[in-house]
Amino acid sequence: MHVLSRAARTPLAGVELILVSPFERHHYSGMVPGYLQGTYEERDLAFDLRTIAARAGARFVQAAAERIDAGTRTVEVAGERIDWDLLSVDVGSEPAGLQTPGAREHAASVRPMSRAVVLRQRAEELFSAGRGQEVSLVVVGGGAAGVEVALALERLGRSRACRPQVTIVEAGASVLPGFSAIVRSLAERVLAGREIRVRAGRRVTLVEADGMCLDDGTDEPSRLTVWLAGAAPPALFASSDVQKDPRGYLLVDATLRAVDGTPVFGAGDCIGIAGYPDLPKAGVYAVRESPVLDHNLRMALDGGPPRRYRPQKSYLALMNSADGRALWCWHALAGHSRLAWLLKDRIDRGFMRRYR
Repeated sequence: MHVLSRAARTPLAGVELILVSPFERHHYSGMVPGYLQGTYEERDLAFDLRTIAARAGARFVQAAAERIDAGTRTVEVAGERIDWDLLSVDVGSEPAGLQTPGAREHAASVRPMSRAVVLRQRAEELFSAGRGQEVSLVVVGGGAAGVEVALALERLGRSRACRPQVTIVEAGASVLPGFSAIVRSLAERVLAGREIRVRAGRRVTLVEADGMCLDDGTDEPSRLTVWLAGAAPPALFASSDVQKDPRGYLLVDATLRAVDGTPVFGAGDCIGIAGYPDLPKAGVYAVRESPVLDHNLRMALDGGPPRRYRPQKSYLALMNSADGRALWCWHALAGHSRLAWLLKDRIDRGFMRRYR
């Protein structure tokens, strides 16, 4: 989005710009929980890629990239080979754990983010049919996304006169692994106050249409299962000859260029940065990387010096709790407040305005 926005304001002279995406609309992940709970409508978090590409002078190809050939500098797209001199890959990540039997067939997800639209439709239909009744839902994965989505769907169900019975299944010892103990404790209290169960230390072994089996042999009923068990590298890289890190992500250096020197750049969840093997897959890094990406793409064309990206050590985390408040943490500080929600809403709406 940043590269396209900059190209619209400051055109790339003598450059044919091509945008490849499977979807005409791109959804901003930071507002997905608010969309699921009913605070936002789809138009509030969607970018019209065809219109934005036209403003940037780019040709829009609506299809999925299938293979990158760095040697011949081509990318295979829907049976077509598109030549490139510079390639920027910003395709995000895919849900982890989909090899679990039944997960692909029966579980919903929000990756890619367009699936959030389908998820909300399914939830609305389920709650409408179950008005006045208990409706069981399970969110697999207790990270930030899992906690936010569980709270959002619980709020949506109650607003539709249902009694949602929401459970989070998390393989780790508690929700929000990777966050501080104080943040985990706050989240657990918020979840308990909304009667959202947490099954920590459990893995899913089988997903079925009406529930799932866990690794302790117990069954968990679920009319709607949402799969948010972390991030995995895009399948695109498995079939491509780009340099990858040990996990399978595009491996780039501090200039966001492939470490082997090929003119392949990337940003966001789809990359691994040399020297930072444990960097979380968080949107704040993608936002900070994007000006560096744009600058270095332009310098690769013009021959100027590139910029180097250094990930920040900490960042303000804001998690929507679907009650007019948000969980927040900054270094060793944390809390749960309305002010945090107002700040998150302002940041998210500002992001949308900036790139529209």
